[in-house]
Amino acid sequence: MASITESRHVPTGTVLLTGATLTVIGGVIGLAGAALTAVAAVVAVRRRVGQMETPPTELALHHWRRARSAVHAGADAWRDGHLSEPLRTS
Repeated sequence: MASITESRHVPTGTVLLTGATLTVIGGVIGLAGAALTAVAAVVAVRRRVGQMETPPTELALHHWRRARSAVHAGADAWRDGHLSEPLRTS
């Protein structure tokens, strides 16, 4: 019975080395896929920005100014007491 068990024995070192090799190969393939995805995303974003009528920096500045103006208007209305009046429901 001992001879049957020994004949089916696979060296642990070989299995460990095979598993490590497959893991490294999978990691390299994963990194290559991630790099390819990143390059494709950068190309797509650059193409999209190039097609925009207004550059993103100008668009962001425009919306920042609108938001700041709305904040100032709200703060001024609150200070003047316009928002402290009760709402009428009729």
